[in-house]
Amino acid sequence: MPPLPSIAQLAAIALVLAPSLASAAIFPKDTLVKMIDPKGFKRAMKTNQTSMVAFVAPWCGHCQRMAPEYSKAALGLHPLIPVYAVDCDADANKRLCAEQGVKGFPTVKLFPRGNQLGSMTYESGERTASAFFYWASRRVPNSPTKLYEIKDIAPWVEKTSTKHRALLLTKDTKIPLLWKVLSNKYKDQLELGTHRDREGKSSEVLGLEGGGKGAKVLIYPAGSTKFVRYEGLTKFDSLSKFFDSVLDGSADLSALNEPAAAEEYVPDAKEPEPEPEIKEVKTETEAETKAPETPAPQISQVVADDGSEQVILDHPKDEVQKPASTGGQCAPAKDGPGAEAPVECDPPAVTTSERPVDEL
Repeated sequence: MPPLPSIAQLAAIALVLAPSLASAAIFPKDTLVKMIDPKGFKRAMKTNQTSMVAFVAPWCGHCQRMAPEYSKAALGLHPLIPVYAVDCDADANKRLCAEQGVKGFPTVKLFPRGNQLGSMTYESGERTASAFFYWASRRVPNSPTKLYEIKDIAPWVEKTSTKHRALLLTKDTKIPLLWKVLSNKYKDQLELGTHRDREGKSSEVLGLEGGGKGAKVLIYPAGSTKFVRYEGLTKFDSLSKFFDSVLDGSADLSALNEPAAAEEYVPDAKEPEPEPEIKEVKTETEAETKAPETPAPQISQVVADDGSEQVILDHPKDEVQKPASTGGQCAPAKDGPGAEAPVECDPPAVTTSERPVDEL
């Protein structure tokens, strides 16, 4: 029988395992945040989709306090914008963190289109779910063409006739995040447009029923000015599957619609419900309230890998640090490349809704 390990040996083993155990514990057990290593990061960047990555260290108190909020943001963005995290304390990841310019923890970065566009660093002191959700969802590039009037549709259809086109008729004032994500995903393959059909009058002009609560998706085959209405589920996976079929040159749209129309929604047992979405927030002027005084942040020092000390502002746990109000006006963003309308202002709250964020 081999001798039992000594207390010193057990302690050494515990020290070796500590980083991985702490890394696993930094995020909630049911989190949708995916821990990745350099290989996983490389795969994520090849997808050419918008993703958010947090570079963290398990011993970092700021990271530990951010983790629940970051996980809530991942829930709200799922499955449209993947949310990842990298443990920079692990030896295998230190080179990746250095290549990404990580000098303090946590560092949260947005990659608008994988490795095709430059990354953006989250610089706000407010590490809340709504702030992360707002920051990521506003910076999805390659936004669909917004057609403000019914008369704008025909010229757009003719101008883009060399490609397959997908037109969304929606009652929403803003372009749904799902439609933005699809436009980014199918850049250079499909032309996506959107038109607000608040009262259904545009639908009637196009020969469709004017009523109904849901959005309508119209497909214009390449070289044609006549549309085929998509009859399937208006969810991310279903629309992606349908668009992939449309891009097949031998596909018959009328035949493709038959299985799409017959598709039934089957909830994923692993997919949490409900999913959050953006809610409008009144400005200080509209609410006619006085903003509460902001307590001064606490300053803490962290020793980096190179031995240097870095100062990090630690905002009080129960207080929210909001960007300065500009009387209801949003200031231009400093890191807005690719955003439809890059702005920095008071972020909206994340609230539950009957309609998931990945459904039109």
